[in-house]
Amino acid sequence: MGAERWRQVRDLFEAVCELPREHWRAALLERCDDASIREEVEQLLRSQTVGLSRVSNRLDTALAHALAPEFGVGERLGPWRLTERIAQGGMGTVFKAERADGVYQRTVAIKLLHGLPGAIEVERLGAERQVLANLQLPQVARLYDGGTTPDGHPYLVMEYIDGVPLDRWCVEHQLGLEQRLQLFLDICRIVQSAHEQLVLHCDLKPSNVLVMSNGKPVLLDFGLARLLNEARDNQNSGFCTPTYASPEMIAGQTVGAASDVYSLGVMLVELLSMQPCTREPLNTEVPVVLPSANAAAELPWRGKLRGDLDAIACKACALDVGERYRTVEALIADVRRYLEHKPVVARGGGRLYRLRKGLRRNWYGAALIASATAVLLIFVAGLLQTRRQAQEEAAVARQVSNFMVGVFETADPFLRTERGQEELTSRQLLDKASLQVSHDLADAPAQLARMRAVLGVAYQNSGVPHQAEVLLQQAYSGFMDPRVGRRDDAAAVLADLSVQKTLDGNGDLGRQMADQGLALLSDAGAPTTRAKLLGAKGMALINLQAFDQAEEALDAATALYAKQADPTAAAKRLELTYSKGLMYLRWGREQPAEREFREVLASLHGRRTSMALASEVRLAQVLREQGRYEQALPLLQSGMRHALDLYGPKSRFVLIQHDGLADLYSDSGDYAAADKQYEERHALSALLDGTDSVEYSMGLFNHGTLRELRGDLPAAERLYRQALDLRVERLGRDSPTSMRAETGLGRLMMRQGRMEEAGAMLLHADIGLAEALPLDAPGRIEARLNRIDWLVRMGQTRQASQLLEEMAAQVPTSFHLRMLQVRSALAWRLNEGGQALALRRAALEFASRHYGQASGDVATSRLALAETLLLLGHAQPALDELHKVEPVLRRLQLPTSPDRRQLDGLILLAHTSVEGGQIP
Repeated sequence: MGAERWRQVRDLFEAVCELPREHWRAALLERCDDASIREEVEQLLRSQTVGLSRVSNRLDTALAHALAPEFGVGERLGPWRLTERIAQGGMGTVFKAERADGVYQRTVAIKLLHGLPGAIEVERLGAERQVLANLQLPQVARLYDGGTTPDGHPYLVMEYIDGVPLDRWCVEHQLGLEQRLQLFLDICRIVQSAHEQLVLHCDLKPSNVLVMSNGKPVLLDFGLARLLNEARDNQNSGFCTPTYASPEMIAGQTVGAASDVYSLGVMLVELLSMQPCTREPLNTEVPVVLPSANAAAELPWRGKLRGDLDAIACKACALDVGERYRTVEALIADVRRYLEHKPVVARGGGRLYRLRKGLRRNWYGAALIASATAVLLIFVAGLLQTRRQAQEEAAVARQVSNFMVGVFETADPFLRTERGQEELTSRQLLDKASLQVSHDLADAPAQLARMRAVLGVAYQNSGVPHQAEVLLQQAYSGFMDPRVGRRDDAAAVLADLSVQKTLDGNGDLGRQMADQGLALLSDAGAPTTRAKLLGAKGMALINLQAFDQAEEALDAATALYAKQADPTAAAKRLELTYSKGLMYLRWGREQPAEREFREVLASLHGRRTSMALASEVRLAQVLREQGRYEQALPLLQSGMRHALDLYGPKSRFVLIQHDGLADLYSDSGDYAAADKQYEERHALSALLDGTDSVEYSMGLFNHGTLRELRGDLPAAERLYRQALDLRVERLGRDSPTSMRAETGLGRLMMRQGRMEEAGAMLLHADIGLAEALPLDAPGRIEARLNRIDWLVRMGQTRQASQLLEEMAAQVPTSFHLRMLQVRSALAWRLNEGGQALALRRAALEFASRHYGQASGDVATSRLALAETLLLLGHAQPALDELHKVEPVLRRLQLPTSPDRRQLDGLILLAHTSVEGGQIP
């Protein structure tokens, strides 16, 4: 049937369907002359016993198929070339495709969506798909991209999975009953993980589960049905598979986690019985047939389906949501009980049933019990104790799960107020959940502590540090309460608190909290928590610049995660790889830093995640330190685009990109572009962190460095002082973070000739950082070089020489230029003109090799060389160097800058000397 004919059928159906049955024929004759169309509409009208909305859905689906975009193998969609038609279903047609523009190589699956939505629906679809793009689970096919065809049809670009559909896999590999149940549990765990991220599937069925060659299932189209329905502003079952859809979904009602439980139940019936489920898909009043009734008589394990497995399937597929498992976790728990020969909750058996299960699990012990009454008593007592413990744990898990489901099902992203319908932000949803936790779980301290820990991490990941710290502190106190006594859980919370303190700039307190958490653990207990604490301790030690200790902690954490089969362990190891890269970068070891960041990016296989963005900006920083600006800039520009696309303009990922771009523009000599990045960074940091935060002070200090390079010393001093005051207020004057700002301000005052003020600051920072940081810490090296520079300028050459000799023979590459500058100044003070000149030439050569001719470092090094040449009587070579540096300094620095004034004076002196005058 063509599209136009379907429209006629639907229009006629809608015009007549609300009339009484006896008026249908007359109304049809009055409105339509085509007998075949009248007959088709009359058949549809008679099918109203299954509900008018369901008929409308059938019409929608048929019309969507009629309007489906026509594309074939070999055609292109944007940068993708369609290479093979994989499947076709109710949602659309799926093609295998490859990248065709040569930017990079990747094989993907492209789903062309049926139907012809309007511009508003396409726009809503684009906004809603961000939820699915953020879903990052190891066994869920990722949504990469999307767009519209030239005709306006939407399409989605998804991860291509090379696997076999679930039902076919089970048949080809001749899986037995227990193997099928284990595979079903794997599928349920994936669904549960997605529910924890507040994403429903809404179209679970065997064809949406592909099993890879290693036996691991991967779920397709996660959340796609709900996304498409919402994009159409249609909450009915327009996009779902009726055979597996829950009654509430078919009826167009609100769906929650229990709807996916229903679909899993239908899949379980088919897995266990090895036959399709025999039910009328749109008849929501007839329950799903039990596995034992659906199975063929010759099925080897048909007898084992009666009882527990029938009860589990019946509860999962209950027509009434209230009688169904409320969470996938509860369904998983019951299936596991069956496999472990434990009483199944869905069965609701009596004492004999529970005793029979206990004897089945402990048949050898039962045989021994039969031989001695004493052993019997011991066994019974132990069994009862185990049962009580299991019930307590189940109660905790059940209450937490029910609470999360409640938040999930009521967390409507829109809130109706007196102003109409307002969109809730993630922060508002978190605030709502936090209040609900305190109210609903006030009488359940263990559950309350656990939920506060979860919400604290959520606030932390959302960039709300104060609320994160409050909830995490409450969670820690709750776990340590004698009524709860969960030391391992308390230790895990201390790991999160340690990370928060480190992010706030207080690495010392972060290290203390990590050590406190490690002390709570037993020697052999909780390896995951121990690894988490060691990783947090490593991050704190990086903040303290204790890099050798940080490396030891991060390696120990990596080794612990490597021994774990937990599916999240690989992701944790990747985070530790990133942390090691950050450690090497701040340690001044650029080659190992580059290796670690490239390893992270290679492991992500092109996925645009937050980890990928962070690694790219750090890799760009490494490349910038090496003067490889042409390689660093595209990484940062691409990162900024992706950060804006994925997380929006008000995210920490955009803040990191501003930092990276500002540093790159500053080092490459584009001060105007760097200044703009810092201004945008300040505005965003004020919004995310607050203007009284240490993070905000970091941007102020770096901006001050740029203003100093431009020669705007008053503005630089104002920014340095503001940064120092914030750090002193938040961390104290003797904090390493505060003293690093102090040494920067002292250096600036020294340049201004305010030697007394500068000396006090530089001495305090040098002594304090020498006590707080390791010998090779960059902060300590910087403070020592600034103090030596001050001593040279004050004529205290003996002490300056002594301190230089005490410094390590090798300093990081990032301080090599500064070391050459200080050594040349000392040589000049010691009247070693030839040595000073050689050091000035070495400084210029090093800066030119690492930073490029257009950079400020090259300009200041060339100016210093010209001054030394002129003072040694080499007027013409000095004038040649001044002519080289003049255009660069005039472009980079303000006319009032000290370097510009020095340049003008040196040019005048050089011309005078060349023309026969004497240097005064």
